[in-house]
Amino acid sequence: MIDISRARFVHLRWLLQLEKLLRQESIPQLQSHKSCDLGIWLYQDGIKRYGRFPEMSFLEKRHKNFHETADLLVSLVHERNYVEAEVALDELKRNSQDLIFMLTMIEYRMAESSKTQDA
Repeated sequence: MIDISRARFVHLRWLLQLEKLLRQESIPQLQSHKSCDLGIWLYQDGIKRYGRFPEMSFLEKRHKNFHETADLLVSLVHERNYVEAEVALDELKRNSQDLIFMLTMIEYRMAESSKTQDA
């Protein structure tokens, strides 16, 4: 099972790396939405176990979109198209907020589900 707190932290660290890219500080190593830690959990266990939670579908879509936008951001920076890269970064930040919220809601639902099973 994924540690939701760790997933939030890793996600925020990855967003920071993408912001550094825009400032020409570093280039993060991109992964697909299925091969990062969250993606592995989603597609190997999360959707099967928690697909009944409405947030899971939204999380999956936002997570995939986050990776697509991250790929676009890296391409735009390589093309030196910094205006569009800033727009992509703003979209990443919005997706990031949604992802963090969905992870928190799923964590809450997991805890509630656990209480119900223990009772």
